[in-house]
Amino acid sequence: MKLHYYRNSELLNAKGKMSHDAPLIVNLVNDCFTNFEPFAYDTYNSIGRDDYFLIYVTDGVFNTKINDTVFHLNKGAVVLYPPKYKYHYWGEPPSKYLCAHFTGSHVEKILTDLGFPLEPYILEGAFSPKIKSLFDKMVEKDITKAPFLQYSLSCLLEEILLTIAIERVKNSGYRTFKNSIKYIHANYTEKIKVPYLAQLEGLSNSRYITLFSKEMGKTPSEYILDLRLNRACDLLLTTNMEISAIGASSGYNDQYFFSKIFKKHIGISPQEYRKKNK
Repeated sequence: MKLHYYRNSELLNAKGKMSHDAPLIVNLVNDCFTNFEPFAYDTYNSIGRDDYFLIYVTDGVFNTKINDTVFHLNKGAVVLYPPKYKYHYWGEPPSKYLCAHFTGSHVEKILTDLGFPLEPYILEGAFSPKIKSLFDKMVEKDITKAPFLQYSLSCLLEEILLTIAIERVKNSGYRTFKNSIKYIHANYTEKIKVPYLAQLEGLSNSRYITLFSKEMGKTPSEYILDLRLNRACDLLLTTNMEISAIGASSGYNDQYFFSKIFKKHIGISPQEYRKKNK
C-alpha cells in the first residue's frame, strides 16, 4: 500500500480532541491510495476520536462496517464518522479516497443546518468534480503551508460539506428534517413528543415516522435515545458526576430506569462503562 498522508501540524491534536478555538477547524487532510495490497484501518482509540471524520471515495472499492453492517462503496461515495465512533474500513486495490478530520465550536450546527445526521452516515452516488477539486486544494494548501492556512482549510471544507449536501438533496424523495432535528438536539434531555416533531415538519405523525426512519435509518425515538446515551457515555468518561446526575443530565430523572436503559443498549452498567474506559 502506498499512502500519501498530510497533516495540518499546526492544528492537529494527536488524540483527535474536540476543539472550540474556532467555528470550524481542519485537524488533518489525507490523500490516500493503494496499488498492490488491500488495506484495513481501525481508529487507534478504543472509543474513537473526538473529532469528525469525512471520507470521499475517488476510485476503486471502499468498504466500511457501520452498526454491524458492511457497506461496499464505489467512486463518489461519502462517509461521515462522528466523534467517539470506533470506525473500521478497508480498501481493495486500486482504491483511492480523500478525507479530512475536523472539529470546531460550530461544527454540529453547520452539519445539522446542512441536513447531516450527527451519527455514522453514508451517501452514495455523489461524485462531483467540484468535491474532488476542493479536496485537492485543501491538500495543496496544507502541503505548502499557504498563508492563513486555518481559514483557507475551513472555508474549503465548508464548501465541500455544502456541495455534498446539494448532491444529497438531488436524491428523489429526500427531506432534511432540519426543523425537527434542530429541535431534538436542543431539547433531547427533556421530554420530546414525536407528534410535535411531525408538526414541525408539516407531516402527520405516521408519515413523519416513516420518512424519518427511511432517511435517518432509525425512528425519531431511537435517534433521541442515541443522543442521550452518547451524552451519558461522554459524561461518564469526562466528569466525576454521580450516576444519578449523569442520568438526569441525559434525560433520565430516574436513576434505576437510566441504568436499565444504559445496560440494555450499551451492554454494561454505567459504573462498569466508566471503570472500563476511563
